[in-house]
Amino acid sequence: MSAIFGIINKKNIPVTEHTVNLMQVTLQHRATDGSGVYYENNVFLGNNQLATSVYQKNEALPYQEDDYIITVDARIDNRSELISLLGLSQKLAEASDSVLILKAYKKWGDKCTNHLEGEFTFVIFNKTEQTLFAATDHIGIRSFYYYLSPEGFIFSSELKSILAVKKPPHHFNEKIIADLITTNHNGTTIDKDINILNAASHLYYDNHTSKPVIQKYWELKKRGKYRFTKDADWVNCLKELLTQSVKNRLITDKPIGLSLSGGLDSSFLAGIIASELKKQNKPLYTFSYVLPNGHKGPEKDETYFINKMVHFYDNICPTFVQLPPEVGPFTNLSDIFERTETLCYPFIYIDKALYAAAMDKKIGTIFTGFGGDFTISNKGNSMVYEMIKAGDFKKGFYYFLQLKQRHNLSYLRGLKSLIADYSWLTQFYGPVIQLFKPNDQIPPLNKNLFALVSSRKNWGTGKAIKTGIVEIINSGIMGGALFNTQKKLSASYNMECTAPILDKNINEFFLDIPPEQFLLNNTDRSLMRRAMDNITPSEIQWRKDKAPFNPDFFRRFKQQKTEIEYFLSDTKFKSAQKYLDVEKTKTKVAQLFNQDISSVIPDLSRNTAYAIELVLFVDWLKSKEFIF
Repeated sequence: MSAIFGIINKKNIPVTEHTVNLMQVTLQHRATDGSGVYYENNVFLGNNQLATSVYQKNEALPYQEDDYIITVDARIDNRSELISLLGLSQKLAEASDSVLILKAYKKWGDKCTNHLEGEFTFVIFNKTEQTLFAATDHIGIRSFYYYLSPEGFIFSSELKSILAVKKPPHHFNEKIIADLITTNHNGTTIDKDINILNAASHLYYDNHTSKPVIQKYWELKKRGKYRFTKDADWVNCLKELLTQSVKNRLITDKPIGLSLSGGLDSSFLAGIIASELKKQNKPLYTFSYVLPNGHKGPEKDETYFINKMVHFYDNICPTFVQLPPEVGPFTNLSDIFERTETLCYPFIYIDKALYAAAMDKKIGTIFTGFGGDFTISNKGNSMVYEMIKAGDFKKGFYYFLQLKQRHNLSYLRGLKSLIADYSWLTQFYGPVIQLFKPNDQIPPLNKNLFALVSSRKNWGTGKAIKTGIVEIINSGIMGGALFNTQKKLSASYNMECTAPILDKNINEFFLDIPPEQFLLNNTDRSLMRRAMDNITPSEIQWRKDKAPFNPDFFRRFKQQKTEIEYFLSDTKFKSAQKYLDVEKTKTKVAQLFNQDISSVIPDLSRNTAYAIELVLFVDWLKSKEFIF
């Protein structure tokens, strides 16, 4: 996952070499395979290369052809098709992705993205016209930040390189706290003046008018592309799409890794990746967080199921990551903020340890099963509503009875949780229920911020899963909020984290899948389970339980009591009082410390940790010359 960055100054104001160096150095972690700069008077475009494909191996970026200069962070998956459409000779069959993207732009203009499949963000600058064209991929996996300064236009793959050249003070965007806690996204960042170009978008900037114009070029919607009458055909199509998605990411000469949890999604991926690498006589390195040796307590990890996968494939080389007892959710958070540029989920210290272990193995690409729960392996609880919404009442009632029995629900409770909760009825009873819900679901924020968070719904709340996935992809939440931390954190460890389940083709396939495919055989996640035949051990394929990704989170929370008390001391707390309810935070912390490890309330511990982390986040922002 390379980095692109640059500046287009107005009125021929020269870009200084010092400015170029500032931006380039802040992105040095993405320059493991080289770096380059196009630099001429008022314009510079840069690229720090973190190559993950053999087609990037001899790529010289930025690349110039005629009046155009391009810098890219991309993995194009439909190369053969694109070469054919462009009418290129076989001599260009091994051309870099940047060359193909530029030739596509020269042929189709801003319609070029209609012909690109994969992950990408790129900038094409026209020297003669002094115009810039930028684009992001369909899901928004590759980031593009931009800032319209008084002097011109500044862009980068990461916020930090813009902040390095933007004159302080930086104005903190307070609403971002509510966005992060509720996992929403509207294209803004921690800095009020810096924005993100959302997924599936073009940005056009003319240096003469100095105003960027933004346009969406694609939206996820049901297209009716996949139509099968047999259950087995849906299973086979899923396997084919996911296998191709994996293969697109294996065109590399760097070691391949996978974050293996022992659950369905990561195990299914492990089987596909290990099988494909076996054909190349290559190993798959897996990285799993487990409890320390000799652990005594009620917590359980996934070691048993991880070992099942390891024994199923002889080319899986596992690494079991264990952390010292003193490491927890508040360990070295300033380093995490530097790497991710955001307020993170409280158990990010686990991901950090996994990436550090992967870096030791010189992993170039690390896979994750992220996204499966949202789409192809979701439990199917909203599918009864989907059937009824489509007018298939007979089938809807049949599966309603199955789910009602499986979850041991009364008729009234079943009607609410399987149908009404996904319908327009929630606008009437939802606010009433919210009044009686414990405040543990929201961090102890101050009055105004608490009201703002309370007024918002988490992206997945109260929506059928297909409606939800359309919303989070088309709004940019998937790439801009949900996957944002993973891609930045992995890049800071010189590797690319990749989620094949998030591919555009798989999301379009998901929307076409009939609802009953997720519920067949009276089994949740039915489609994924059936697709796992002979790919994973049956014990994993049909398992009903799943230990949490962070099994000893609360234990580690409690073991950091000394640090927590210091963070909540009057001196430290003062700067965050604008956003937190001081007394409520301290009360919740005391409540948690009086609880036994086996009786912890997950929402309470997680959201209290969020509040404590916010204290340190504000402190970190102050060190970056933010004003509040």
